[in-house]
Amino acid sequence: MSKIKQQKPLPKNAIVVEKERQTEVKPKSKYSHWIFAAVLALVAILIYSNTFHHRFVLDDHGIIKNNKITKAGVSFENTKLIFSTPHRKGDFSDLENSLYRPFTKLVFNIEWNVFQANAHAFHIVNTLLYALIGIFMFLILYDILQKKWVVAFLATLLFIVHPIHTEVVANVKSADEILSLLGSLMALRCLQLYFTKEKMLFLVLAVLSFLMGLFSKESTVVVIGIIPLFIYFFSNFSIKKNAIISSIMAACAFFFLICRWNVLHIYPAPSPLSALDNYMVLCKNPAYPNTYQFPSAVHTLGLYIQTFFYPYPLSCDYSYSTMIPVGFTDIGFLVSFLLFISMFVFAIWKWKEKSVIGFGFLWFFVSMSLTSNVFMLIGTSFGERLLFVPSLGLCLSLVYALSIFLNKEKVEGSFFSMLGKAPLLFAIVIIVSIAYSFKTFSRNNDWESDFGLFSKDIESYPNSTHLLFYMGNHLSGTERKEVLTDKMSALGYSPQQINDSSAKESAKSIYYLSKSLSIYPALPSDGYNQLGKAYFNIGQLDSAYKYYTRAFKEDTTNSIFTNNIGTVFYNKGLALRQTNPVEAMQLFTTAIPFFLKANLKDTTESDFMNNIACVYGITNRYDSAIYWFKKASDHDSLDLTSVQFLDMTYRNKGDSVNAQYYRQKADYVRMRRTENLRQ
Repeated sequence: MSKIKQQKPLPKNAIVVEKERQTEVKPKSKYSHWIFAAVLALVAILIYSNTFHHRFVLDDHGIIKNNKITKAGVSFENTKLIFSTPHRKGDFSDLENSLYRPFTKLVFNIEWNVFQANAHAFHIVNTLLYALIGIFMFLILYDILQKKWVVAFLATLLFIVHPIHTEVVANVKSADEILSLLGSLMALRCLQLYFTKEKMLFLVLAVLSFLMGLFSKESTVVVIGIIPLFIYFFSNFSIKKNAIISSIMAACAFFFLICRWNVLHIYPAPSPLSALDNYMVLCKNPAYPNTYQFPSAVHTLGLYIQTFFYPYPLSCDYSYSTMIPVGFTDIGFLVSFLLFISMFVFAIWKWKEKSVIGFGFLWFFVSMSLTSNVFMLIGTSFGERLLFVPSLGLCLSLVYALSIFLNKEKVEGSFFSMLGKAPLLFAIVIIVSIAYSFKTFSRNNDWESDFGLFSKDIESYPNSTHLLFYMGNHLSGTERKEVLTDKMSALGYSPQQINDSSAKESAKSIYYLSKSLSIYPALPSDGYNQLGKAYFNIGQLDSAYKYYTRAFKEDTTNSIFTNNIGTVFYNKGLALRQTNPVEAMQLFTTAIPFFLKANLKDTTESDFMNNIACVYGITNRYDSAIYWFKKASDHDSLDLTSVQFLDMTYRNKGDSVNAQYYRQKADYVRMRRTENLRQ
């Protein structure tokens, strides 16, 4: 009979260590990580719940609300059009042909048709997608931190509540940022599952997720630099297998770039960058001697870090002269440069140790590379949305470093036991997160409408040329007039009082646009058009004509600018109709070619058809007027002008039956438009 081998007793200190090991990590439910993920998603929904009744703002108008392609019915043909045209195509001012984000636009197209143009639903969808980001971010961090939930939970919480993300979530247009990051995280999560299960299905899902992110926003291509780092830091795959998987994902990026080039190369090259968009253009200006792109870009990157830690004040725009170029001796550049060099050196120093902090730093550098302006100038110098993806790396590095400093990175247990084991770690992150949550919730309120957003941000940055332009643009626009009319009517103000208020708004518009011109002696072509519109609104037709023609010279292809020149001649004719009918008729005759030309450029715009019809109506050609008014109404069922004038035109013809029909239809359209305004 063989002898039974007896195990030697453990040394006393080993027994203590073993007991600590057994008591430190308590068995957890296999669903506990899903509970933490659900809590994070709920936090995201709660802090952005006050955006659910917001309107469309900023670029939402051009990409969604006023975009004919986005608003078209969901169909194979329209989807093909979305994937074969630039992102802004379909807006009246679609000169921006450098963006290709078809998946995002397809999502907007579906939302528009499903939710019947209800802006509130768009905001809810944005928030739900953001909550999904929280779930995937936590699950990824939970795995790379070896099932230790504390750092994963706190880092994700800090990301979710951070105020710098309000621009992304509260601005519907920025669903491109959300879908980009969501696609990237889904791809990384699928790769994680492929690491452990080695099932080809997860690799296929990773490819599809990455493609979704790529076709949502171009900057997703930088993830091809993150993927090999992710595999190296958080898997046991060999260099060869890392190279194979990374090559597959790089092929996805290459496929996207080919598709993008194939669509965009037929369009005119973008106009040279203006200082209005990126202040670093001024580095070549003699007025800013000894300034250079590199120190200016590094200094701006330092401002991103500053805003990450102290997100106040926030703004939807940081254009010239909010920032100005700097040189190599600028203290902001020197401090920023030393900080970034230190971060990079640390990441390389800890390379072999596969430091989580180092990975977070590298995530920041790689994801910020395209938008940093260090290697190439982009269409903006600074934007909160541009820190959306990079801030994930900062949140991870910050919380993990804090856990190491407090010697709590390896401690694990249930939620309540962890509160006792790592009270200081929880206290610091939770207190900061609560403060950030209040700031986020408060900042969300500013994004409720264009007027509220611009009013608030101009207080913080009164010399921002774009902000001044945006505010002037909005005050002279149709939507602001309709909102003001609706609110004042509900309060019992008379039509004259409403008209007086509209005139004051137009005067304010002139002030803001003129101030923008005084800071930087040029406006975008639409800026001149809006300045002309403001003068038109207060009856100064000569000044309106001056700025309309200037806008037209900037962009002769724009149908709106063409149409607006015609409106000046038409309204001058109206003013002379009683006193000088001959000259009035000449002015009407001069106006109509502009309206016809505008219609030829854009055959779907009801305003152009209405203007053509008005000329026919004022010259007593009623049948032609009715034809164009009906055409306008058919193209836009909620166009109030066409049905009101159809009522008037039929009455002038003596056809009371049709006149009554269109009067009732006008009441219905007016009711629907009011409902939409109040949404």
